[in-house]
Amino acid sequence: MVIATDRPHRGARIEGVDEATTELMVCVVARQLRDGQVVAFGLHADAMLSAAMLAQQLHAPNLHIRHGLRAERGMVFGAAAWTDRRDDDSWRRVEYLEAHDAILRVANPDSPMRFCDVFFVGGMQIDREGSTNLIGLKGADGRLAVRGPGSIGTTSIGTLAAELILFSPEHSPRRFVETVDYVSVPGWKRRAAAGLEGGPRLCVTSKAVMDFHDGYMRLRSVHAGSTIDEVVAATGFPLLLADDIPTTPAPSDAERRALATLAAGDSAATNPTATNSTRRDSIPADSTTTDPSGTGSTATSPAAGDSGR
Repeated sequence: MVIATDRPHRGARIEGVDEATTELMVCVVARQLRDGQVVAFGLHADAMLSAAMLAQQLHAPNLHIRHGLRAERGMVFGAAAWTDRRDDDSWRRVEYLEAHDAILRVANPDSPMRFCDVFFVGGMQIDREGSTNLIGLKGADGRLAVRGPGSIGTTSIGTLAAELILFSPEHSPRRFVETVDYVSVPGWKRRAAAGLEGGPRLCVTSKAVMDFHDGYMRLRSVHAGSTIDEVVAATGFPLLLADDIPTTPAPSDAERRALATLAAGDSAATNPTATNSTRRDSIPADSTTTDPSGTGSTATSPAAGDSGR
């Protein structure tokens, strides 16, 4: 289903993170994305949506975005999907919906069609091998003491995705722990133990960018305003250090202009040749639905310049 709108994309928002750092995190992630990839993420991930749309604007016009939505409340990208808010009409940017059963048919490790190439995931906890925890926190007695939002589909999608990018607004010892209390998405060592290859590629926080070396998290760059010592102290496990740890490159002029364009809702300006009709032709008939009231759907957002108008 294609739904047209002239409503703007409202820009990246990360609760508790200032605008400049949010833009930097968005740019870091966008730089990792490549043309032709399919990226996916769940609810409450405005910044990752902005990163994907920024990549579409600058260097990946054929990037495809899959976004998990709560269809019973209407198609929404932001917090209105799981709160009592009703003021978010970003569902109008949805290009088409996929039925849940159709999603399951491609979420198969033996299928050439994976659910996505790149999956973004956060967590209540992230450990040194890149495992994430959305389930909850244990108390002193070793039993569940704080219940989280739950893994939902992150376990299967995070395992099946070709690449995994972790993100966390908070960089603190309580968030970055030696070993997660529960596993939502397995990291490098746990994947290897299960006979799976690879692991998370990158971890982006409000203080730094980390990659992985020999299955363990390694500091790759530090954001302006933070220091290596501060990042190490804010991490609850021994953080590997790269030989050269530069300052994370600030947003370029082109990135700032593109972000401003997205925030103004003028994304059609940089790629006027993309059309809804060509995108619609590429959608398999058995993977779409025209019923926006059903539950368990995934929405796909338009590519650059195809803002559903």
